[in-house]
Amino acid sequence: MKFIIPIFLLIFSGCATTSVKEMMKIETSTAQERQLQTKSFNTVDTNKILSSSIATLQDLGFNIDEINRDFGIVSASKTRDAREVSTQAGIIVLVLLSPGAAMTASKHSDHTQEIKASVVISTNNKIKKTFVRFTMQRIVRNQEGSVNEVGSIREAEIYQQFYEKLSKSVFLEANEL
Repeated sequence: MKFIIPIFLLIFSGCATTSVKEMMKIETSTAQERQLQTKSFNTVDTNKILSSSIATLQDLGFNIDEINRDFGIVSASKTRDAREVSTQAGIIVLVLLSPGAAMTASKHSDHTQEIKASVVISTNNKIKKTFVRFTMQRIVRNQEGSVNEVGSIREAEIYQQFYEKLSKSVFLEANEL
């Protein structure tokens, strides 16, 4: 029995083709995504950055779900309509051609989307900067409440909009305007 387990492990470890180096390698798209999601500010006052982040999320229509001041984390969410005009038009055509198929298509088409956002704040006292990482994910549900799609939101414009508003808020708070 003592020899069976090591032999078994040797046989199956030979099947692994991915090296640890390859597994730990950051893909270019991941690095670009992280760069898009992160911005630095020339301050170490995390409380002001945290307050500004919360205000910015609320300005963008998010409900604040959780705040952890000790770790510099904010979680927020909002629910929006996920129905697209083209999908609805297709369902109308199906109603005309086959009412039964239209009911099924209607139940399974996108209905609502929950957008989750998180802000993580970290400070580097050595270089006197605070880093803010803002990420967003969405969960799309059909009329029955089943999940149709889950994924990260990667549109650069959305992140730019957040950081423009956050920069203004940080400026106003720093200058007490």
